[in-house]
Amino acid sequence: MLSKKSLLLLVGLLLNVVNAEEKKDPFSAINLVTDSDYSHTILDWQETVTDKAIRILKGADEIIGDNGLIVSGAFWGNYLHEESNTVNKFPILSRFPSERNNGTEQADRWLISNAAFGLTYKPTNWITGYTQYEFTEVEFPGQEDWQLRKYMIIVGDLESFPFYGYVGRNTVDFGLMNGYNPFTHTVNNHSFRVDTDDPVIALGYADENLHVVGTLISSGRQLRVADTNDPDGWDNGAVNLTYSFGNKEKGKENNWEFRVGGGYLHSTIYNNDTPHHPGPTHTVSKQTSPDLTRNAAYDVFAEALYGPFSLGIEYTTTAKGWPATGERVESTNIQAAYDFKLFTNPSRLSIVRGINEQGAEGEEFEDLTQLVVGFETQLTDYFSLSAEWVRNDAFVPLINIRTVSDASVTTDAFLIGAKIQF
Repeated sequence: MLSKKSLLLLVGLLLNVVNAEEKKDPFSAINLVTDSDYSHTILDWQETVTDKAIRILKGADEIIGDNGLIVSGAFWGNYLHEESNTVNKFPILSRFPSERNNGTEQADRWLISNAAFGLTYKPTNWITGYTQYEFTEVEFPGQEDWQLRKYMIIVGDLESFPFYGYVGRNTVDFGLMNGYNPFTHTVNNHSFRVDTDDPVIALGYADENLHVVGTLISSGRQLRVADTNDPDGWDNGAVNLTYSFGNKEKGKENNWEFRVGGGYLHSTIYNNDTPHHPGPTHTVSKQTSPDLTRNAAYDVFAEALYGPFSLGIEYTTTAKGWPATGERVESTNIQAAYDFKLFTNPSRLSIVRGINEQGAEGEEFEDLTQLVVGFETQLTDYFSLSAEWVRNDAFVPLINIRTVSDASVTTDAFLIGAKIQF
C-alpha cells in the first residue's frame, strides 16, 4: 500500500527529475500569488466537490504558468438555530446528529463550517503539487481537528497532451455531489461522497467536451464511503465521466452549457449488517457481519446553465440492498439557482430539494427529505454573506439507523454566516 512516506519519496523523485531536465533550482524566482476565484474553486465543498485535480491543473497553468506558488485560504463561519418537534433530534446534514443533545427542542450554536489552507506549487509545466489542511468540528473519534485532507502530485500538461495523472489523497471523482446552497450538504454528498484516507492513483483524459477519470483505491476502509473486505492491496476503484457542450465564451450574453455524466464506485461501506459510517479510526469487527459482501454504487447527473440560471439533478444508488436496512441506499437531488446583482454585488438565490431512501415502506428509517432555500451575496472578492433555511423531515442517522431513527421528526434550521477567502 502506498504510504505517506512513500508519497514524499515520490515527490522528491519527481523534483529530482525536473531539476535534472531543467538544470535549475525549482524554488528559484518562484512567482508567489493569491487568487480568490481559484481559492473558491479548490477549497469550496459545495459547488466544486469532485474534479479537484483537473481544476488544480488548469488553474495553476492559467495563474502561475510554468513556475510558481499559489497560497489559498478559506474560512466559513455561521450561526445555526434549529427547532425540532422532538427533543434532542436535529437531523441537519453535514453535522453529527448527537452534538446538540441539550434536552430541549431548540439548539443554537456558532459554527466553523469550513476552514482550509492550500498550497499549489508548479515547478515546471508538467508537474503540479498540491496540499490542503482543513479544520473541522465534526471529526470522527481518534481524529484531530486539523487534518491533512488532500495532498497530490499531478503529472500532465493539457495544452500539449490530453492525459494527466496524479497520486495522493483526495476526494475521489465519483458523481458531482455539489450543492447550489451556501453551507449544507446535499443528500448525495451526505451518503456517497468518497474521501480517501490512503493515497490513490488516478488517470484522467480531458478534451474540450469529454472528461474521464479512473481512480485506483487501496483496499480496506477509507475515510468516507469506500470500503472493501480485504484490508490489503488495491481492490477498489472508481470511474467518472462528464460530457459537456455549449456556448461558453466569456463576456457573451446568454451563455449556456449542458453537462451530463455518471460514475461507478466498486465497493462501498453499505456492505455490512452493522451500520459503520465513521472512518477507519472507528472500525467495526468483521466478526459482526459474516455475510459481508461487496456493494457497488452508481451515479448519474445532469446540469444545465443558461445565463444567470442553473438547474441540476443527481441520482446515486447502491447496486444491492444495504444489509443494515434490507434496501438499497438511494439519493436524489434536484436544485436550481439564479445569479443576479444586488447593489452591484454578485448574488445568488438557490433552492435544493433532496430525498434519501434506505428502508422498506413503513420503517422509521424509510427515507429522509431535505429542502434548502439559500441566499449569498459577495461584498468583495474576498468576503461574502450567506443565509439558509433548511427543512428536514425524519431523523435517520447513518449510525445506529435501526435503533434511533424516527420518521415523525420535523425540524427547521436557520443559518447566517460569512465566507472569507483569498
